[in-house]
Amino acid sequence: MITTHPIRIISVVGTRPEAIKMAPIAIEAERRAAFDHRLMASGQQAGLFDQAISAFGLTIDYHLGSHLGGASHEAQVARIRGAVCTAFARDRPDLVLVQGDTNTALAGAQAAHALGIPLGHVEAGLRSGMPGRPFPEEPNRVKIAALASLHFAPSPSAAANLMNEGWDVGVCITGNPGIDALMLLRKASAPRVNQSGHILVTCHRRENFGVPLERICGAILALADQGARILWPLHSNPATLATICAKLGGHPRITLSASLTYPAMLETIRGASLVLSDSGGMQEECAALGVPLLLMREETERPEVVASGNCILVGSDPAKIVREAQRLSHDPIHRWSMSLPAFPYGHGSAAIAILDHIEAHFALNSKPFGFNSARYGTEMDTAELAFA
Repeated sequence: MITTHPIRIISVVGTRPEAIKMAPIAIEAERRAAFDHRLMASGQQAGLFDQAISAFGLTIDYHLGSHLGGASHEAQVARIRGAVCTAFARDRPDLVLVQGDTNTALAGAQAAHALGIPLGHVEAGLRSGMPGRPFPEEPNRVKIAALASLHFAPSPSAAANLMNEGWDVGVCITGNPGIDALMLLRKASAPRVNQSGHILVTCHRRENFGVPLERICGAILALADQGARILWPLHSNPATLATICAKLGGHPRITLSASLTYPAMLETIRGASLVLSDSGGMQEECAALGVPLLLMREETERPEVVASGNCILVGSDPAKIVREAQRLSHDPIHRWSMSLPAFPYGHGSAAIAILDHIEAHFALNSKPFGFNSARYGTEMDTAELAFA
């Protein structure tokens, strides 16, 4: 008999990007009687996460409060996984959702798998093609794919990546709910083209720690000395703060600010003449807003933004960063070509598509989709230890 109770979904989230990208799904689920959707916060980025989720007027149903400060990748995953397993045992979902490639996403996926709960992976199929770059994101993506029942791919190429790896069941092309979030919160209906504002910089990826970050700071200093106005909202990671402040602090044309709220960041992107970043979400946002992006990475798991013409890979090479920034400043045709909005990840209906697929999946099953109640309770500790 087909289940008549609302489909209980728990979304396990913990970082600022997860909050932004899962918020549209939570909002859409609240509109549908078919779903009982709940948000579980791991505590991976507690302050940044709370700031981001509050922009959407959402509340958290479960605060796990995991103490993760300074913990290694393995320790973070283990601590979050244990707390998630305990919470799942108390409140049994029909489906677990995780987003992207964070330690929280991996821990939530492993907990769901250990307890026999079906898993849906939002933003599935992104691949850089380099097994350890970025770390831990790339290996996390691959591990989550092996545990998921439903793969919500943001683009055809992401779906193709999954199918090439043998995950040809449950793959759905939905777009990325990050674009939904952007559409929900941006204040203007169209981006400005040929802007003449500041250069916006963000940098927090592990592969840019140390010497690469010093090289990036050298490029930013050169651009400021040439007359560019720089705005750099700082990430809280101490591995980057000390270097950036030492190299760039006090320059009259460089503003080092605290991290921005998500709505403020969208407006800052829109007002920028150029963005320099190593962020994943920024690639999607700059393309949709029509703002040129120089990506400070050697490869990207989002090749669509390079193909769209909105993004150029520059790595941490100071000469290339300065050269490409100068070209955008001096070549109006080139700037125009990089300032055309592109939507390789949909136009803002990913949350609808994801929930439509989930609802259809449950409707086709004669019992709640895969939930195995026998694996709760006394078997929970054994399930957790399987990943120890």
